Amino acid sequence: MSTRLVVSLYGIRGEQDLVRCASFAARLDRLRAGLSVFVPASLLTGSAVTDWLRERLASGDALVLHGLEPPRSNRIRGRHDDRRRPRHEAGLRLTAVNAVLEAAGLGSETFAPLGGRASTGTLAALRAAGFGACVEPEVLRDLRTGRVRRSRVGTLTGFRSESARCRGLRSMAEREIRARPGRAWPGLVRLAISAEDLGHPARRAAVHDAIDLALLHGAVPATYPELVAPPPAPPYSAPTVRGTPNPDPLTS
Repeated sequence: MSTRLVVSLYGIRGEQDLVRCASFAARLDRLRAGLSVFVPASLLTGSAVTDWLRERLASGDALVLHGLEPPRSNRIRGRHDDRRRPRHEAGLRLTAVNAVLEAAGLGSETFAPLGGRASTGTLAALRAAGFGACVEPEVLRDLRTGRVRRSRVGTLTGFRSESARCRGLRSMAEREIRARPGRAWPGLVRLAISAEDLGHPARRAAVHDAIDLALLHGAVPATYPELVAPPPAPPYSAPTVRGTPNPDPLTS
């Protein structure tokens, strides 16, 4: 079983980040590797970010809805946390967020919770709305089958020095691409870089190195929606014939 490689981008704050993000996405295009872009609904209000996302989705990238916060200016600190959200509130927020996506001409069936973990109520609301995947820092949840895949995402965050974080990201990628005997799943390398990281040459180079290393060892690029079960096919309905049937087919 081939190791899968998922590269994600998060922390886009607005148009000022798009030049760096577009350059990073173009490099992945040359490597034939897709990108999973984490974006909150607050950025999807007719901005340049929305236009860029439409282009990326048309080229095969995936949009990951980041949190259930609809656009609003007066957010209350501590309220935008999906770890404790009950189902009815998650459902209401999901309805509002889906309206924003629809107005922007975008769609997503993949969700990443704010706070790192989704509550039971949030997961139930996502399933009811037809979402297929919930992406958390240490697990990937298939909301259609109920399967949970444990896999830690590699990032450049933390309190260590920048050089130590960069070495750690490269080491994590190398560990994951080495298959372990008896592994029930194919290997999975999950790398996440923020828009801010792209502005730091050492961090950007570490991500490039980790991606190149994974591909060199035969990892197959994927986006998060490709790692879970596809949506069910619509039920088959027999074609209807308008008008009154002709009893004599020879005269048709």
